[in-house]
Amino acid sequence: MAQLVLSPLNYNPRLYYSTAKYQHSQSDHNYKNLLIVDSSAVIIEDSGTVLVESDTLSLPFIDDFTYPSLRPYNYRDSIYDTIYNVVGPCDTAHGWNVATVTDTFSFGPTYTYTYDTATKSIDSTLNAPIIFLNSYTSNCFYSGDTVFLYPRGYIDVFDTITGALTFQIFDTTNTLVPISYAPVLYKCKSPTYTKWLDNNAYQNYTSAYLPPTLGVVTLDGLNAYGQPYDNSSPTNWGIADILTSKPINLGSVSYADSVYLSFFYQPGGFGYDAVVGDSLVVQFYNGFTNQWDDVPMGSMTGDSIPTIPPAAPDGFRQVLIKLDSTITGVRTYLFNGFQFRFLNYGPLTGSVDIWNLDYVRLDKNRNMTDTSINDVAFQYQYPSILKNYSEMPIEQFTGTPDLADTIALYVDNLNPTQAATNPPATPYTTMANETFPNASIVFAPLTNTFNAGLENTLYLFPNTQYAPPGTTSDTMMVINSQSVLNNPDILPANDTISHDQVLYNTLAYDDGTAEMAIGVTNLFSPTNKLAYDFTLNQPDTLVGFQVMFGNVSVDVSQLVFNFNLWYSLDTNNVFYVDTPVYTTNNLVPYYTVDSVNGYTTYRIPPVYLPTHFYFGWSQADVNNLQVGYDVNSTKGYQHIYFFANGVWENASIDAPLYPPGSPMIRLLLGHSNLYTSGIKNIATNPVKVYPNPTTGIVTFDLPDDGNTYTVQFYSMVGQMNFSQTINNTSNVINIGSLDPGIYLIRMTDNATGIVYQNKIVKSEK
Repeated sequence: MAQLVLSPLNYNPRLYYSTAKYQHSQSDHNYKNLLIVDSSAVIIEDSGTVLVESDTLSLPFIDDFTYPSLRPYNYRDSIYDTIYNVVGPCDTAHGWNVATVTDTFSFGPTYTYTYDTATKSIDSTLNAPIIFLNSYTSNCFYSGDTVFLYPRGYIDVFDTITGALTFQIFDTTNTLVPISYAPVLYKCKSPTYTKWLDNNAYQNYTSAYLPPTLGVVTLDGLNAYGQPYDNSSPTNWGIADILTSKPINLGSVSYADSVYLSFFYQPGGFGYDAVVGDSLVVQFYNGFTNQWDDVPMGSMTGDSIPTIPPAAPDGFRQVLIKLDSTITGVRTYLFNGFQFRFLNYGPLTGSVDIWNLDYVRLDKNRNMTDTSINDVAFQYQYPSILKNYSEMPIEQFTGTPDLADTIALYVDNLNPTQAATNPPATPYTTMANETFPNASIVFAPLTNTFNAGLENTLYLFPNTQYAPPGTTSDTMMVINSQSVLNNPDILPANDTISHDQVLYNTLAYDDGTAEMAIGVTNLFSPTNKLAYDFTLNQPDTLVGFQVMFGNVSVDVSQLVFNFNLWYSLDTNNVFYVDTPVYTTNNLVPYYTVDSVNGYTTYRIPPVYLPTHFYFGWSQADVNNLQVGYDVNSTKGYQHIYFFANGVWENASIDAPLYPPGSPMIRLLLGHSNLYTSGIKNIATNPVKVYPNPTTGIVTFDLPDDGNTYTVQFYSMVGQMNFSQTINNTSNVINIGSLDPGIYLIRMTDNATGIVYQNKIVKSEK
């Protein structure tokens, strides 16, 4: 009996490939014992070889994860100094997890001896002294206090005829001393825009069901690079993700100030729920014992019955925890350098035991009833404006007929009392502009007002409100849509959402992120098939396809399969023999570090496509070929077919999946000379820029350190306001002269022509 199977993601392909250059085998939990020096934090990381300087935060601490706030993956790229031979608090004897060595040295000069057979005499050469940096008073940041020691000296006995060394013993003339030291330490700085010391959790916009605000962090069984912590056995279980705050200065706060930590959490979301035995735990760093404390009310347990995501996942729940001392008169937590952290106990084998976190807030003058937040916020990103697909080729785009009849924007009021008794009148402005290749207005700015209740849905109508450009000879077009809540509240960052609709050469139902994996299994027959049906506005050419495989390990690398193109399938004829018009040779899942956003790209010879066809795979194996399954986009759900009991069946009707979603298979259409690797695709080439929002200074992470880039800032009406050329040594731009507002960033690689894009909020100084 063939059946469709939903399963957890063994890997996060999107994260796995995007962090490939930063992946290593070391534990990301490898920093301990933070020190505070002049209001700055010092942390040892990366197996004791990297010394990270971090700023110390002040109250209030607020993070709703709208913008990146976790440690960047390339933090080691900011190394600005290298120090050698450090002794003092940097060694393990002082509690640091530092990679140290122990050796014996002499206080006085030592020599290396050789025997000159011609003169029958022994020659001596003074050994070079070794400089050690004493950091007893500067916490690894040496202050010029140096110690000169010498390598161990030996007494050598030579053969007087051949000059060969025949005997050697230690020279005890100079006092020998054993020293433990760090042979090398790299110094770098944690960016000031971050609020967390690690990135084991996954900051995203898609894994949560109705989050309080835009963006969450997800704790599961995958590490910082989207790989399982330990999949050597399916029963491996333990501490998985850890999310640790930067140090916070509570030295001037008293317990009478009533300091509380609050946060929202959700088990499961759009992923696999936490089950009995799994838990999410909150810990405080105890300045009195120098240990992490489990705190009362700081442990959330999983559900009693393990299930695939329910039709209506659990909602978010808010937790408040007071910082208090169990020892009278001891400032257990109120010190300069206090930290809190979240960690989850669960399977270490993949994206299971899901916990979503949102709106973490630490502040004083609070109480257990302080659950209301003065914030009206978007909950999801701006959706695709297309009717039938999430992306479609520009040559297939006919304008208004291909735009969605209705799209929904979801808004949350985090003040339940206000929302229930006096929902505030909240204006919001929506607009859309063509940003590439030309600048033109597609939907003129329009402001409406709604009363912000607890949960709100705002509807837009692209096929009647948008006026997209007509027929174009360009090979790509980008339409940027944006909506802004015009209300003053605690976090303006979550009041703006936007979406770039890229029309290039990709035909896709999914939105680019996988929450689960889909496959076909049949214990009695190795003939397993899945097909996706597609409809075009006009005939076209298939030049390639992309697949997001949910398993990037060797577990399925020997699974033989073919991808097939069918012009038609008979879904009523039992034992119907389908004949593909094109089939690939036997393939195995092909994983490359340069995959586009986690998709593996296959280039094929051009194949004719009629206006309706089917594309999918067949496999001669009973195992499950895991393909990413996008739960957020359901546009492909009605178009899934699988071969069962000798007949093709529609998945949504004959074997409904739970929940609906879209398998992550994308087609690349157009002429054979079109790029199929994502080049020029602005949607799949975002540029990393921080901080965001900014008052002026912005820093760019460049894709290629050797190239130069032209960076342009456009207003939301398409006017270019700023342009500058940058490279690896000058990747910082000051936009302080720009008026406050939202700007589209367009960055062009001057060597390759690849276009990168993002948005930035310029705030008041």
